[in-house]
Amino acid sequence: MKKILLTCVALAALATVSCSHKESAADAAASTLTTKIQNCTNPDSIKAYVEEAKAYAARLVSEGKVDEARKYLEKVEPVVKKYAPSLAGVVTTAENAADKLSEAVGSKADSVSAAASDKASAAVDSLKSAAADKADAAKQAVADKAQDVKDAAADKLQQAKDATADAAQKAADKIQGALK
Repeated sequence: MKKILLTCVALAALATVSCSHKESAADAAASTLTTKIQNCTNPDSIKAYVEEAKAYAARLVSEGKVDEARKYLEKVEPVVKKYAPSLAGVVTTAENAADKLSEAVGSKADSVSAAASDKASAAVDSLKSAAADKADAAKQAVADKAQDVKDAAADKLQQAKDATADAAQKAADKIQGALK
């Protein structure tokens, strides 16, 4: 019974460990790097680790993961300040660069959005103007066609009147010729 109970406890512990929160790659890299810096006594090696941190943050920024880079640098910075205060400015500079890039990307996105909105507005106005021009042209074409039909009907009416008058004149001439 003890073996079964111990096995269950071990399995439960294993399941708890395997289901625990997994840290991101940046968190893992920060933990690894901070451990290396804490255990290092050679100033040149610490400088290399700080450069490694700066390069990793730059890579995250170039991949568009600015927030992740900022969090990474925030985790590394206290350890660098404690174990290599002279190199803390490098991490702060990298963090400021990430912030500036984030702001620049945001303002660029805003300006692109505004430009797209302006272009869309201009396109809509152009389409409205073109539609109005087409509508006016169609309206004029209908009016011209109506006038042509009216003129044709007037011509046919005049021809019918003339034909009726000619027929009436001929009938009158025949009647008069028959009376004589």
